Order: sequence, then C-alpha cells, then structure tokens
Amino acid sequence: MKKTKQNSPIITIWKKYRPLCAAAGILTLIMYYFSKSNDADALLWILTPTARWAGILSGISFTYLPHQGYVNHFHEFLIAPSCSGSRFMLLTFLMLAISFPVSDFLLSEGSLCDAAQTSLICSKNRIRKEYLWFGFCILFAYAATIFVNGIRIAVSIFLPVRLEKWLLMDNWLTPGKLHTLIGTISYFTFLCVIYLLASSIRRHLFALPDKTTSSLPLSCPFSFFTAYGRMLVPVFWYLLIVLAAPFIKRLFRREWEGFGQYAASVLCVCLAVCGIFTAVRQVKMKKPPQS
Repeated sequence: MKKTKQNSPIITIWKKYRPLCAAAGILTLIMYYFSKSNDADALLWILTPTARWAGILSGISFTYLPHQGYVNHFHEFLIAPSCSGSRFMLLTFLMLAISFPVSDFLLSEGSLCDAAQTSLICSKNRIRKEYLWFGFCILFAYAATIFVNGIRIAVSIFLPVRLEKWLLMDNWLTPGKLHTLIGTISYFTFLCVIYLLASSIRRHLFALPDKTTSSLPLSCPFSFFTAYGRMLVPVFWYLLIVLAAPFIKRLFRREWEGFGQYAASVLCVCLAVCGIFTAVRQVKMKKPPQS
C-alpha cells in the first residue's frame, strides 16, 4: 500500500501563515526606509504627534520648519528626523510581531508532531487572531513610540539645564553622552514595559486555547528562565537594532571611533534596567498575599 507523503508541522504552519509573514516583511522594509529618511516632510506622520505630545509635557511650543523638523528657538531645540523615533517603532514592531507568535509555537513544540495540535495552530480562528495581533502590533508600536519619544524629548530639554545648574556637567558627562544616556534609558526601559504589557494583552486576548500548554504562560517567551532571564526578549531586540546592526556597518567601513564607549554605555544601562525590573519582580513574589 502506497503511503501518502505528509508535510512536517513546521511546513504546514508556514504555508498557512505565509501571507502574514510577507506582510510583516514588507512593513519592516517600509519602516526601515523611514528610519533612514533625513527629510522631515516625509516623517510628518510621526513627527507632528510627537512634537505636540512633547509640547504638552514640557509646556513649550514647537514651530515646524520645512524639511528640518519642529523647533523651539528659545530652548534652541530641534526635533529633527533623527529624533522621530522611527527606529524605535521598527524595533517595537519586530519584538511584538515576531517574539510572541514564535514563543507560542515553541511552547507548543512538544506537541507539534501531534496532528491535532498542528490543526489547532492552523485553524481559521487562530489565523484570524494572528492577523488581529499583527494589526494590534502596528497600532501599539506607533502609539508607544509617540508616547515614549515625547517623554524622552521633554527630559532632553530640561535635564541638561538642571545638571549644568547643579555643576554636574563635566568633561566626562558631555552633552553628547548625556543625550545617549537619556535615549538609552528611556527607550530600553519603556521597551521592557511594553513587552510586559503586551505579554498580558496577548495572554488574555490572543492566547492559543490549547489544553496541552494551558499551564504555561503562553505569551512569555523564555518563561522557563528565571525572572532575570524573562527580560532576554527586549534585551535581544534592543541590542540587535542598537548595537549589532551598527557593529556590522562599522565592521565594513572600519570606523570604530567612539563605538566602544557607546557600546559600554548601552550595555551598562541594559544591565541596570534589567536588574531593577528583576528586583521589583522578586519583591512582588516574596510579598505575602493579603487576606
């Protein structure tokens, strides 16, 4: 009797989700294009709401200069295309759109060889939820970028003035280094918050109704690690975009000036933020439940 050839579960899943993967790839290329744009006119869709939100937080107004960005002449501050946060939006979108669906599949890997499990992942209801999750990732990444970037800009306007007033700006803490620290702390801290918030949203609204993995936190990638290891997901994506990509670019151009200090600053901030998140989590876990 001739046996029918069956595709592996991974191939079956890939065929079902191929249009979604193609859409994610195209959108990633579009976001990457905007992240490299130096024309403010092409970034008005993100610069305008960011400038308005930063103005609300800081209490100052910004005026638009064609092709340059939003400026406040009194504070001598320009929200240029490089300050649009489009790279952070790309980073956030990739983390949300890739990490969570992949983690669900990995957590189900023990039962992927089961035809019933593969059928569940490829069901119309599950595919519909993944398309809804894809749309949510786009909107969430856009809104989160505006929110976080507005806070970063407001801090960047007033913190240097305060530090100079307190005589804390010296040869080591230059305006350039302070700008890097503010950006790294703001973006990475909120990236961790976004990951944890999205994890809860995914678990409650987009979770895979699978009895074989119901005891596992489906939308917490690497949940089998310790609390510190849980932050590996935002760490991976942040370092991939912020350090690994520039490293490869500099490797080809052989331009290493200032990269060592920049990389050290980024790594120290990431370790510190992860340590704070882990400490808070440990305190919450040890706190006795209220009767």
